[in-house]
Amino acid sequence: MDFFMPGITYMWRRDGYKAPEQWLYFTCVSAAELPGSQDRIAFGFITTGSLTNRWTPTGLGDTDWANGWIVWSDEPQS
Repeated sequence: MDFFMPGITYMWRRDGYKAPEQWLYFTCVSAAELPGSQDRIAFGFITTGSLTNRWTPTGLGDTDWANGWIVWSDEPQS
């Protein structure tokens, strides 16, 4: 997997902390290339700390993907 894929929820943690409030969650709805370039953007919704918190619409790009987003699972990887 080299970029966000629609229908998948991803997670990313800041500074390597495992505490739930440190995780960001992103659910990808669609992904596309920006017109006139090879840069990609994934559109979806993001939340912090818990999947039950309020979700906000957002777009994430290749730079975000490079930060190390992983597919969400019930138990965060350490």
